[in-house]
Amino acid sequence: MAEALTRTDYRALALAGAVQASFLVHATANGRPVDGAARNGVLAGITTHQAGTLAEVFADPSAFALGIATLSDALAGRAVTPEVARYTLHQIALARRLQKRGRVADHLSTLLDGLQEQPSAFAFAHIYEETIATLGKRVQVTGDAERLQQEAIAADVRALLLGGVRFAWLWLQLGGRRWQLLLHRGTLLGNLAALQRKLDAD
Repeated sequence: MAEALTRTDYRALALAGAVQASFLVHATANGRPVDGAARNGVLAGITTHQAGTLAEVFADPSAFALGIATLSDALAGRAVTPEVARYTLHQIALARRLQKRGRVADHLSTLLDGLQEQPSAFAFAHIYEETIATLGKRVQVTGDAERLQQEAIAADVRALLLGGVRFAWLWLQLGGRRWQLLLHRGTLLGNLAALQRKLDAD
């Protein structure tokens, strides 16, 4: 990295991670192409719950280029798929619930600690069902109904949602708040632009 990332950069990256997860959920549910690096970036973040630094969570910030671009479009008022916005706000709401449910959060941490070195989407999906899905306010994913009934597709969707909640949780930890998405759009756009310049300079 040509220039070290700041806490503000990481906060923007965390929100971009949640948005990227939402974008990938929508693409997966509708049978659209999924960027492998973007998917891997979201899933890799799930197992960083014990990371000592933010740099460990975002080992490859460039893997979140899709989320940064999508979030920038949304904040600038450019067309963004409604489902992507809905899933992101839902993930933030679930992350807030998780923060208040210590027992569920502890169970989530224990399950993540017990994962194999390279977890499958099915392993992540199981953890999602055991923890996040118990918080109520389930995410209603829309798309190709026949695809969503396929076990592998359903597992991929739940795994990505788990990743989205992970990044939403981190965004809240770093001072992110839902009202900022409405009242501080310009500031957030500036943060994303500054972050992108750093990534481009790498």
